[in-house]
Amino acid sequence: MNVENALSLNQNLFQILFKGKVLNLTPREYDLLAVLMEESQRVVGRAELLRRVWIKRTPLVRVVDTYICRLRAKLQDAGHPGIAVARKRGYRLIASTDESSVAI
Repeated sequence: MNVENALSLNQNLFQILFKGKVLNLTPREYDLLAVLMEESQRVVGRAELLRRVWIKRTPLVRVVDTYICRLRAKLQDAGHPGIAVARKRGYRLIASTDESSVAI
């Protein structure tokens, strides 16, 4: 994968960069995208995302969908292909060099 086209995570500054530019993310969006980056080789289910991102409270059921929608818009604005949905399975971050994948 071309490193300059990849998302990069700076845990010390709580920043995620794409093509050298910092994405403007809320803390929850950062946490969610960090999990998807960490698990980029597989589909991550909604229940796992809830467990890993919303640790101290139980949110409404559709909160993951809402945050995924926000992340998709921000990734698209930055020129990244986004997040794919595996119906009734979960979500997967699309590699920025994966031309065969399409964000749904």
